[in-house]
Amino acid sequence: GGTLTIAGLPASSNSSLRGGMEFDSPWPVRCIPVGTAHPGIAALGGVCFHAASGSYAVAAASMVRFRIKEPNPDIAARDANAPTGADQPLISEHERLDLSTTSVPPAVARYHVDLLSPITWETIDSHGLDANEHIVDMQTLTLDAAQTATGSKQFLCLATAFVLGEDVASRGKMYVFDVVDVVPLPGRPQTNRKLRLLYKEEIKGSIGALGELRGNLAVSLGSKILVRSFRSNESLETVAFLDCQAWVKSLAGFKNFLLIGDLVNSLWFAGFQEEGPTRLQVLGRDFCNQLPVECADFLVSGPQLELVAADAYGNLHFFLYAPRDAHSLNGQKLLRRGEYNLRSRVTAIRRLVAKPLSSGQQACLVATASGALYAVSMLPEKTFKRLHRINTQLVHGVEPLAGLNPREFRSVPIHQRQYHAPRRTVLDADLLVPLYAHGSLSLQRETAQRDGTTADRVLRDVAEIERTVSFF
Repeated sequence: GGTLTIAGLPASSNSSLRGGMEFDSPWPVRCIPVGTAHPGIAALGGVCFHAASGSYAVAAASMVRFRIKEPNPDIAARDANAPTGADQPLISEHERLDLSTTSVPPAVARYHVDLLSPITWETIDSHGLDANEHIVDMQTLTLDAAQTATGSKQFLCLATAFVLGEDVASRGKMYVFDVVDVVPLPGRPQTNRKLRLLYKEEIKGSIGALGELRGNLAVSLGSKILVRSFRSNESLETVAFLDCQAWVKSLAGFKNFLLIGDLVNSLWFAGFQEEGPTRLQVLGRDFCNQLPVECADFLVSGPQLELVAADAYGNLHFFLYAPRDAHSLNGQKLLRRGEYNLRSRVTAIRRLVAKPLSSGQQACLVATASGALYAVSMLPEKTFKRLHRINTQLVHGVEPLAGLNPREFRSVPIHQRQYHAPRRTVLDADLLVPLYAHGSLSLQRETAQRDGTTADRVLRDVAEIERTVSFF
């Protein structure tokens, strides 16, 4: 007799025999080494995908020695051979000469932007930043471009800040890159892409976040938001601005709407007016002034629009802009729809088009500091009510693992609750999917019959949810 093997994987522990793929997790994982052009990579500051060229941009950091800069502007100007007199320009702190204060200075990160080939994953181009210049945000944004036939083009936008100590005024820089086609090196066809710097500007103050708004670039400088146009592809022109209260940490645009996450004063919802006088106006905000929002984005399902925000404690908060609701004070107040605890700080939220593409639905992919990924999407009202009743039965009728309460596990801790929010508007798929995917058939029929439905109907709902968020 012989042995029949179905979907067998190599038994060797060497991942190179499997193409670098690891199948131990629910999603196949491939670890890719970066920084082939720079030895001693210490950390990654961000990863962006440039869809037009199919390449990846990676912000990496190497460890270098930290040196204190010359604090006296007169000495700095003399050392730089700058002209003397009343019109003498001020030499920025990061451009001054280093001072030798100790033989063993501390080590700090030195950032650079690398362009990776999607074929061999090697560095095909790199752009180095100045000393003590840290990358705050890096995104690929589609901005208006008068030189293209479509009127828009995807650019790599980079925001940085100089970190020189608490006694030095903060400064930052704004970069706009384009990925262009070049003649590849002999025998290396993957080197047919290069980074081309289109625009660089030094700004007084540190940039907090970047975003896209109707083909314009949204930039946050502390508590101020600037909407800047790059239509000429030569310079950024400010077309609108908005003053917030504290420190803007997140910007997300959708059509003419801009979602603003403040690190102190919660969530703001603004609208951008293009006709007539161009301006950015606040439509509504969360009145809780003690919610530190780090990431925010939109949830879209056809004509329905909801707002999702992640605070610094690992909690997701859901809001609704409903100007016709009496509790919203004519839309000035964002209504709370629910909350969900992820048990880890959220590092990024990305809105992706859900499947099928004709559904008009967009889901959010949430990444946490623990390495976990969560998918968040909206459900039809009938499906939500049916699954919510099933979920309630599982919480109260099925013995949980180690006697723990699954509903309280996903609830916001009491010491972090500073408001009232509905607790029955968010479903936990970790309770439904294991039962109806590979659980007991008798338990499936029993829970479905108590709800007045069938197990097949609930299984179709669960399969539809899984298909909606099957991004990979």
